[in-house]
This record gives sequence, structure tokens and C-alpha cells, in this order.
Amino acid sequence: MSSGGAVMLSRVADALYWMARCLERTEHASRVLAVKLEAMVDQTPDDEAEAWIRVVGALSWPMVVPADDAGPLDIARQFTLDKAHPSSIVGNVHQARDNARQVRELISTEMWEQINLLHLKLAAPDIEGTWRTQPVALLREVRDRLLLFAGTTDSTMQHGQGWHFIQLGRYIERALLVSRLLDLHFGRLPPDVPQHLRAPRYFERITLLKQCTAYEAYCKVYTAEVQHAKIAEFLILDPLFPHSIRFAVDRVHAELGLLGRGGAPGRRAHAERVAGRLKANLDFGQVDELLEGDIDAFLHNIQAACNQIHHTVFDAFVGYNVDELLQG
Repeated sequence: MSSGGAVMLSRVADALYWMARCLERTEHASRVLAVKLEAMVDQTPDDEAEAWIRVVGALSWPMVVPADDAGPLDIARQFTLDKAHPSSIVGNVHQARDNARQVRELISTEMWEQINLLHLKLAAPDIEGTWRTQPVALLREVRDRLLLFAGTTDSTMQHGQGWHFIQLGRYIERALLVSRLLDLHFGRLPPDVPQHLRAPRYFERITLLKQCTAYEAYCKVYTAEVQHAKIAEFLILDPLFPHSIRFAVDRVHAELGLLGRGGAPGRRAHAERVAGRLKANLDFGQVDELLEGDIDAFLHNIQAACNQIHHTVFDAFVGYNVDELLQG
């Protein structure tokens, strides 16, 4: 392979991977925010304060406690439409579209249309008016557009190396996002969070399941008995539910093995080993041991492993030296 071919491979891999990660962040944020705004109808002031502390923590890392004068709609708007906010929906859609534009010749016309329509929707002159009158409807539209994009990608793109990079980015990001969300329900909150807001209430547990699109799937497995330990077991260790951490890590591990011979072989093997160790920890994990031990450390280790996989993937497929590729 010539140096020009290696550079092209690096550019394509990087753009597809980051497109997928940005879109996964967007879909997660739209779902978390929509569920919380809908849940406000049935919440007490303490429930509401607790809920929004966790929302801010889930979507902005490291976690910060929202200002006393910031209402739920103000917080949600910032995470949706504030272009200056690094975690905002509009910012992530812009980044995803920019990455898609760089590889326009490799993605399908239908994929590009879905991203571009979402970008145009959020860039419309009347978007602030739409937000003021129908914030939940707007967030649902974002979510639905991204679910449509995922189905379109699976149906219209050749399932070759580029498709595998999209899946890898999607599931690394999903494992990170779900582990962060669970950490705020099962782990330790920052010391400046008031004591009476630390233990998730029953209603907040239902909300957590809905934020992970898991309420109906959970009820089919455990009935409607919403228990702390069973929620943790389902969202961390269930091997069949697409938004569990274990499912996402299984897919990361599988996609690394399906990327083929591209990249620097030694670095690619390192990424596969890190993913394999993480997969083994989840395959043999027991929720009782986690809840009785240090679940906070366990979830942080998942996040650290995902970040390590990200760096090794970048080193193997994007940041490698051409000489390493030729030697492999």
C-alpha cells in the first residue's frame, strides 16, 4: 500500500468513527432530556432537583451541579441548542455532518440526507420558537431521525470495513454513556450534592430505565417490580439488550475482530486485548458482588477501558506510521 493509500484509509476511518460517536451522543442526549422533561409532571421539587443533577452529570463530564437559578428548561435548552456548549445536541450534529461530508463518496445518499435534514432542522431560524413551544416534540424528532439514520445505514451501506468503523464508534460511545448514567444512580455523587438528593427514589429508577429505552424490555424479564439490584443487573450485564453495557462491549470486541488487516498489527492486537479483558469482566460479573463492593470503581474501570480502546484504535488505524504498516 502506498503512503497516499494509507493516508486515505486513516482519513476515512477517523471520519466514519467520529461521525458515529457524535450521533450516538446526540441520540442519547435527546432521549435523556426528553424523558426528564416528560417526567417533571409527576415529580416533587426534591425529585426534580435530584433528576436534573443526574441529567447534568450524564451529559457533561466531569459532573457539575447546576446553578440554583437554572431551571429544567434552561438546562435542557443549553444541552440542546447552545452551540458553545461542548456536549450540546446541535454541536454534535454539526460535528457528525462535517465528518460525513468528508467521506460523502463512501456513505449512501440516504445516510447523507438523514444527517443533513437533522442539521437543517436544528439550524432553522425558528428553532428557538419551536423549543419554547414544543421542547419534548423537538427532542423526540431528533431521536427518531437518528434511529432512522441507524436503520438506513444498516440497509444502504456495504457492510465492509467502513461500516465496521461506524459500529465500533457507536458502541464505544454507548458503553461510555450508559456507564456514566448508571454511575450517577449506583455510584458516588460529588460531595457538593445535598445528602437528601443522593439516593435515587422509586420514580427515578423508572426514569432511568426509560432513558435507556429499557422499561418494556426490563418488565418482560423481571415483570414490573422495579428493584435497584435488578435494574443494575439488566443495564450492566444483560447480554441481549442493545443498551446494556455488556451488549455494547460485546459489539466493540466483535467489531475489532472484523476490521480486517488494516492498520498497524501490533497496535490493533493491543486494542483487541483490552476489549477482550473488558468483555471477560462483564461476561463473568455478578451484580450482587458489584453492589456489595465498589460498583463506582467498576463503572469507572469500564469508562477507562473504553477510553483506552479508543486510543489504541486511533493508534492502530489513524495515527500509525506507514513503515509500521509495511512491516506488518
